[in-house]
Amino acid sequence: MDALIGWFGTLASVVVAISLMMRNLRRLRLLNLAGSAMFAAYGAAIGSVPVFALNLFIVAIDAWYLAKMRRERSAFSLLHVDIERSEYLASFLEFFARDIARFAPEFRRDELPSSRAVFVLRDMMPASLVVYRKAEDGAVDLLLDYATPQWRDYRNAEYFFDAAARDIAGGATAIFRTRASAKAHVAYLERMGFARAAGGGWELRVDGVATAERSRGAAPSGR
Repeated sequence: MDALIGWFGTLASVVVAISLMMRNLRRLRLLNLAGSAMFAAYGAAIGSVPVFALNLFIVAIDAWYLAKMRRERSAFSLLHVDIERSEYLASFLEFFARDIARFAPEFRRDELPSSRAVFVLRDMMPASLVVYRKAEDGAVDLLLDYATPQWRDYRNAEYFFDAAARDIAGGATAIFRTRASAKAHVAYLERMGFARAAGGGWELRVDGVATAERSRGAAPSGR
């Protein structure tokens, strides 16, 4: 039994250590809360009041910050940039090149000249970059849909697809198409409601009328 308790304490340490490696603050708090809760249970099991009390206090702090994050509202907006003239776009792609290659290995820089680019701004900070091309059939082909590490909570994407269905696609039903080979990207597409298309790739249909109605009734600060 003592050995089992010792292993449980070791596992709690591992969870806390992993949480400190998270770039996304929400994931850090969630994992840290889980690890601290495990440490609190470990402290109770070995009869250590300081270990139990300290980690219970950390659990309360993490829970408070997570609740605060849930209540916060970010101001979202789209910033369209000139692909050929934007120095910031070139610098952004260069800075995040390795991470982009990990999540979207099929993206090629030579596709840029015939495409359009838009940043999703979150409190005026660039949280995501979307490179797209409007197809002849009216669909929007997404060549790159990349969120910076600290903003990977799906809210950027939710805002973009609503705004794009209303402003970019310009139809009652907006169709977004993309490709994916990385597991993380596939998981993201499934989370956003994309389905595998008959001819390969992934496809998402968004009711542009419904998103327009939601935007008229939404607060200007976004979600």
